[in-house]
Amino acid sequence: MDNIRTISVDIPLRLEEILETSWLIFTNQYINEKYEINLEAPFQLHFATILKLIGDAYCIKKREIFNVNLETNMFIEKNNYIDISISLFDQNSDYEYCIPIELKYKTLKQSAEDLGVMEIYKDIKSLENLCYNYKKENFEIPFSMLFVITDNQRYVKKAKKGLKTIFRTDDGYEIKKGFEYKYLKTKTGKDFFRKYGSFVFYGNYKFNWTYFVKNNYKRWFLKMKINK
Repeated sequence: MDNIRTISVDIPLRLEEILETSWLIFTNQYINEKYEINLEAPFQLHFATILKLIGDAYCIKKREIFNVNLETNMFIEKNNYIDISISLFDQNSDYEYCIPIELKYKTLKQSAEDLGVMEIYKDIKSLENLCYNYKKENFEIPFSMLFVITDNQRYVKKAKKGLKTIFRTDDGYEIKKGFEYKYLKTKTGKDFFRKYGSFVFYGNYKFNWTYFVKNNYKRWFLKMKINK
């Protein structure tokens, strides 16, 4: 006889399970075309809806409240709006755990991969800054998450030259702690640097892509956890 499977009472662990389950459901609805998702906005809406449903179900104790917010300004940087933030508030201890989430939806039609990869790095750095630097009483960010969907394999394949040899997002590449990421050999790279500066990371973060292929339908998915 086996013991019943239990859900952890540890809130950060539960938040990880909520994200894992929600991403599984969302990606399967996406590849089976339950909804028409061609832009980041519907990606945000449908993923947030699933997160809310699953998060509420994971409130297993009295006086626990699960919240989902869109476009939350978390004030580490000017106009630092986060695509989605989820939180579980325990009224028993008056303590709240929050997970900031950034989303990227990149398509072949958009092209502009050089700008796209730098935007991904910018999001990772913003999420890392929140983990390390956001301070609020009775409030904690144990980790943050980046989710990316693309039909453009150039985000997943290693580039042979140019900006994407520095701002790499190819499968298996790991962002190097302490390395200064910038590219000044093109107008796109220079303009981005003037606006946002270079990026130096506190930790190492690996690009582990998954994929779905059916006939001519191809999609790649990235789920990256950022924490201290």
